[in-house]
Amino acid sequence: MKLPATDQNTGGSNGRWAVDRFGGHIAYLNGTYGEVSIVPSGVPTSPLAQMEAQVYSPSVIGRSMPWAPVWQLNKPSTWTLALTTGSGTVLRTLTGSSTGAAVRPAWDGTTDTGAGAGSGPFTWRLTAHPRDGQGPDLTLSGTITLG
Repeated sequence: MKLPATDQNTGGSNGRWAVDRFGGHIAYLNGTYGEVSIVPSGVPTSPLAQMEAQVYSPSVIGRSMPWAPVWQLNKPSTWTLALTTGSGTVLRTLTGSSTGAAVRPAWDGTTDTGAGAGSGPFTWRLTAHPRDGQGPDLTLSGTITLG
C-alpha cells in the first residue's frame, strides 16, 4: 500500500491518514464515502507509560471523601493498587480494568477487612498491565498521609 506523505501544494499532511503513535497502526481514508481503514505499520507498539498523574492526598479520607488519584496512561490496562503501612503490611488492595487509558481508583481509608486504616503515612504502589499484552508492566509508587 502506498500512502501520500505530504500534500503537493502545502507540503503538509493531506489529512487523509494518521499514525497511532502508541498503538503502531495507520488509519487512512479510502473510497468516495470516507471509509476508514486501519492497517499495521510494522512498528512495535509503545510500552505502557504514564502520561500524567493527579495523586494529591487530602488529610481527611473517608467514605464520603475518598482518595481518588488519576493516572493517565498511554493505553488501556488492568491494574492493581496496593496500600501498605511503613512496615510493608498490605492494608488494602484495589483492582480494576480501564477501557480508556485513565486509571481511576478510589480508597475510602479502610482496610481489606473494612476496618479504618488509622492515621499516618502510607505507601501506594500501582502496577498496571497493558491490555494489549504488548510490553512490560508499569509500576509506580508514592506516599500519602492520613490524619
